[in-house]
Amino acid sequence: MNKNFVYIYFPPPNHDHGRSPLLPTLPSIPGDEGVGEVVEVGSLVNRVEPGERVVIVSRNLGTWRHYGVFSETHLHVISPNLPLAEASMLAIAPRTAYRMLKDYRHLEPRQSVIQTGANSAVGQCVIQLCKLWGINTFNIVASHVGYDEVKKYLLKLGATEVYTLEEAEELTSFDTSISRPVLGLNCLGGRYEDVMLRLMEKCGSLVYYGSAYCAPFSKQFLRNDLSFHRFHIAEYDAIACKIDQGIMMNYLISMMVIGKIVAPLYKSLELNKYTHAFRNSKDCEAFSTTNYVFDLTMPA
Repeated sequence: MNKNFVYIYFPPPNHDHGRSPLLPTLPSIPGDEGVGEVVEVGSLVNRVEPGERVVIVSRNLGTWRHYGVFSETHLHVISPNLPLAEASMLAIAPRTAYRMLKDYRHLEPRQSVIQTGANSAVGQCVIQLCKLWGINTFNIVASHVGYDEVKKYLLKLGATEVYTLEEAEELTSFDTSISRPVLGLNCLGGRYEDVMLRLMEKCGSLVYYGSAYCAPFSKQFLRNDLSFHRFHIAEYDAIACKIDQGIMMNYLISMMVIGKIVAPLYKSLELNKYTHAFRNSKDCEAFSTTNYVFDLTMPA
């Protein structure tokens, strides 16, 4: 084994009762979302030890396997008290939400953030972080995703306002009493983008991510006072300072351990049910209401 690398075990399903010990062949899922246990380290490794729980950051390649070998710089040790769902989703959604809220606009308490796809994993994390920091959230969701239940859940998480696209469009027709958002997080284009542009405060910042990441800034001329940005967690990881990464990860983990940040709505499945998860997943997370966690510790 390479002296600089770490050998991680991703616990397999319970194979009692005559089950086959072979995992199905799975596609490579971007994100590396998951949590594993270190089983062996090279002699030059000094950041992690065997037996520690770790999540993988900085790779974004996907690792649905029993084992993996990684550089210690791609790993972050997590608390044994962190629940499985929060641990397995830590690498992408909370970090994406944290960075978009921190890196493009200095936000003061009682200021407002507007976002599309608020029911997505990232959207739910944005709501929770803003609640912790005293920031208002103006959330737009698609009307066909079980709106009433979604709205009730997002308000419970700490959302300030939740609207359908159609309701948000009505608000653009007249001056409202809402505090106009100084930061917009846009994961969709089309009418959703138009609404955000019309509701944003002067000289605000608009961040494109997710499905809108590759969208052209063709509507800049409509609001040339705004600053436009793109965000992808892989691009952040490529240039990120390890100290800043550590501060962010430790904050998120500490908030999760005490229950201030919970995992986006999810359903636990055994790994052999992966076809069910794929069949019931949406192409765009903004139109989905449930995430799937493949719980390899579930009993047979």
